[in-house]
Amino acid sequence: MSASPAGRKRPRAHTGDQAAERAIFEATEQLLADERLHDLSVAQIIKAAGLSRASFYHYFSSKFEVVAALMARIWDEIYSDTHTELEGPWEDPGDALRSSLRTGMEGWFAHKAVIHAVLENQHAVPALAEAWSALSGRFAAALAEQIRREREAGRAQAGPSALPPETIATMLVCGAERIFYVGSTGTDSRMRTHDQRLDAIVTIALAAIYGSPTGPAAAKAA
Repeated sequence: MSASPAGRKRPRAHTGDQAAERAIFEATEQLLADERLHDLSVAQIIKAAGLSRASFYHYFSSKFEVVAALMARIWDEIYSDTHTELEGPWEDPGDALRSSLRTGMEGWFAHKAVIHAVLENQHAVPALAEAWSALSGRFAAALAEQIRREREAGRAQAGPSALPPETIATMLVCGAERIFYVGSTGTDSRMRTHDQRLDAIVTIALAAIYGSPTGPAAAKAA
């Protein structure tokens, strides 16, 4: 546990179980909907949360620690909602990917203010970059294991020339993150609808994993 400026001990894990901690999370997410993280102050969070300065620093050392902890909670929620399709047997890989991605995208859009704050500031705040890398790595690891199982079953591309599952999974997760981000900003007309985004990611993923944009059956027939 680490000490706060007031000499108290801050909890090591931010579970959101305490009312004050939940108030800080809720206030921060609401403020980020209209305020850039760079411009947001701890004083604003404290006021919006209805807490004292001492209460804030009992739990967090900075606004960046708040956002990193909040991002971890959001990723946990998204992973919990999507891991069944991502990790379970892929009878139809396209359907499994689309279902998992749709649920993940809904979670992303519901919390896009926090996610954008992390993505747009991680280059300047190492703690945010570390948090994002560790959390998104869970999805890459699960996808890599699925690719490995699909190769062992003879459905996915394998052999000496095939990229390692971890490389493919990492690139696909990074690509999905970018498509979700661009889609949620509304800056590209080709990525403005759910179906446009899902079609793009699923097509790319199937091609990368199976060597065909329509999945293993077409790849095997070829």
